[in-house]
Amino acid sequence: MKTLIVGGGELDIAFLLRYTGFFQPDLVIAADRGMDYLLEAGIAPDLILGDYDSTSASEQIREFRRRGLPVRTYPCEKDFSDMESAIREAVRLGGTKIRILGACGGRLDHFLANLADLRIALRAGCDAALVNERNFIFLADHSFVLEKKRTPWTYVSFLPMGSESVEHITLRGFKYPLTDGTLSQGAASLGISNEITEERAEVSFRDGILIVVLSADETVVG
Repeated sequence: MKTLIVGGGELDIAFLLRYTGFFQPDLVIAADRGMDYLLEAGIAPDLILGDYDSTSASEQIREFRRRGLPVRTYPCEKDFSDMESAIREAVRLGGTKIRILGACGGRLDHFLANLADLRIALRAGCDAALVNERNFIFLADHSFVLEKKRTPWTYVSFLPMGSESVEHITLRGFKYPLTDGTLSQGAASLGISNEITEERAEVSFRDGILIVVLSADETVVG
């Protein structure tokens, strides 16, 4: 099931509308202030959750409750973020392809937490990514292939997740190939700003988790 999560980070409404039309989600989850963005875009969420310390949609929330639609309310002082809760709900509800908007811009601490929370979906075997106008970010714990015709972004970067090294990484079909290399925190820039040059670009590795960033200098919807 395709699930769209909309968070409260920086998000252009025009991009939200374009991406929703492209992705065609089966389920839309609003994480706190993401409700404001969805209301402005005229998109009705299927589930609203958060502590609502940053949303201006209290009347709309009451209306959703009156209509019997799911609204989850959490205390402001809690030991998990609204985005973490949204990802867990997306997984619990059967989301197999999860795309998250409003999770990259704004406060860097929130972005780093959102990136780390992708491990929730990764452990559940879900295809999940943080998306904005110029970036598509996902985690990988096993080898994979990128097809050039399905990858409209200009650059591909690889970073080790957390304190772990990614061992025995080999890149084929890229401008800068690599054979049996290691990406570690001390040499993380080794994997930055690569480009796909063949129809199929292969990424193989044995250990660790990769942060994969597909990026472009202009807006990409994909």
